[in-house]
Amino acid sequence: MKNHMKRRTKKHRGNGKYFLTVGMITPILLCSITYIALALYYQESFSFGTWVNGVYCTGKSVNEINEELLSADGGKTLTILGRNDETETLDLNSIQYQEDYLTPLENMKENQNPYLWGRNLLKSKSQVLIPVISYNTELLEKCLSEYAFMKQDTINTIPQVKIVESPEGYALFDNTRQIIDRDKVYQKVSTAIINYEHQIDLEEEACYEDVPITREMQDIYTLWDKVKTFQDFHVRYLFGDTIENLDSATVADWITKDENDQFVLDEDGSLILDQEMVKEYIAGLAAEYDTIGGKRQFQTTRGDVVIIEGGTYGNQLNQKAEVEYLIDAFTQHNEADRTPEYTVTARKQGTDDIGTTYIEIDMTNQTMYYYENGTLKLETPVVTGNTSRGRGTPERVCYVYAKQKNRILRGPGYASHVNFWMPVNGGIGIHDASWRKQFGGSIYEKNGSHGCINTPYDVMKQLYDMAEIGTPVIMFY
Repeated sequence: MKNHMKRRTKKHRGNGKYFLTVGMITPILLCSITYIALALYYQESFSFGTWVNGVYCTGKSVNEINEELLSADGGKTLTILGRNDETETLDLNSIQYQEDYLTPLENMKENQNPYLWGRNLLKSKSQVLIPVISYNTELLEKCLSEYAFMKQDTINTIPQVKIVESPEGYALFDNTRQIIDRDKVYQKVSTAIINYEHQIDLEEEACYEDVPITREMQDIYTLWDKVKTFQDFHVRYLFGDTIENLDSATVADWITKDENDQFVLDEDGSLILDQEMVKEYIAGLAAEYDTIGGKRQFQTTRGDVVIIEGGTYGNQLNQKAEVEYLIDAFTQHNEADRTPEYTVTARKQGTDDIGTTYIEIDMTNQTMYYYENGTLKLETPVVTGNTSRGRGTPERVCYVYAKQKNRILRGPGYASHVNFWMPVNGGIGIHDASWRKQFGGSIYEKNGSHGCINTPYDVMKQLYDMAEIGTPVIMFY
């Protein structure tokens, strides 16, 4: 009985092992069939987990992926970096640029083993493909030739070194140093396009070169050092609120030249200062800023602008002193701000030398005004020169050059005592006139003065105390 039970137990175990093997084989067989079926499927397309340039390719044909890659690329540009921060952006559409991924995709597909697609279950297969590129070479050359750095002097032109005139003085023209090689630019840009690059640095690509320097060129470099040092002299002339800059553009004209317009050197090999040109420069400043006796525009109290010519008030440059100063400053290379010397000096310097404190005499309206720091302090009727007898007060810009009290004014046929006397233009002055009871109006036309400005006593007393010697006086009709 015991032996029989043992035999049944063994038989039962044998049957169990048989059924376990069948249960395991069935799913493995199914997986194998599925894996092989997918492998056969991937023979005509890209296998599982394949990416190209960021595009998912599983199960897609070469043509399908090519279209997706081309649509994803969008507009193409190439950034070209030159020297001195020169940058140009080449739009590749302008050169009929075209891309095609068919060939690299076909090569990739042929190299894939469809039966190994299972590897991609653990890690996706990602690749970067460069397309086959084509473009119009003539259009590329045309586009490049229009860029600024390609229009500069190139090694394809005759190398020159020479000193030329410019708005800033003399300059050195030199097309021998670090100049661009157009042929090399075309070559390097073409290579960058074919290699699917997005930026190219022409300096890194050695597109700039030096050409050999000759002895003649070296002599010009030596002369240029002298010219550059000569004209590198600056002075700021201060004319009141106005500044005149003596710069290289002007100083360059001071270099002495011969009849052939060539620089003249002294026995030491130095450039020679043309002192006549210095005198001419100072004369030009005098013509601009000397105001004495010239024409002026003046804004009147009555509202219009009058032009007045002549008079004793103004500035007059001491040209001799300024020429001597400039020659010495140039020789010592002493650059500084300079307030010039004057033979005649107004209260202010510059073209507007009257300022805001002055006496204004409107002889048409027979009215006198006194302004102090731009504020009207006095306004009074006056009587000026008798115009019917040819004694009309002249139009002038002059100034109070003296002040006296209790003065006897003398002239042909008269001697008049005045309490306050302020001469402004030769024998013409401003004074009180106790013999007059009325002022202003048209009195001056037939009963005017001998040329002076007759003023009421009370007003003249105030004006005498307020106006200083040197105060500008503007007289006009």
